[in-house]
Amino acid sequence: MTTTWMIEIRLGERPDARPLRRAVVDAHSEAEALRLVLAQAEADEGEARAGLDDGQEEVFAEAEAANGRTEHHTGEDDGRQG
Repeated sequence: MTTTWMIEIRLGERPDARPLRRAVVDAHSEAEALRLVLAQAEADEGEARAGLDDGQEEVFAEAEAANGRTEHHTGEDDGRQG
């Protein structure tokens, strides 16, 4: 008999922290439920990596992009007047 499991993954100990991942899975055991969520996380990571351009080193978190943080490499035009 399967059980419905809700698994939330958080970083840190703050009870109000938003989960990085939330999944609801049907599984026979806690271990099986965790394996299913891990498999999905690995698949999601693989899809995200497949979408990267050649030479792209870093993907900024949504919060960083929203705050205007960008990466600048030496030799690139950053749009500032010198």
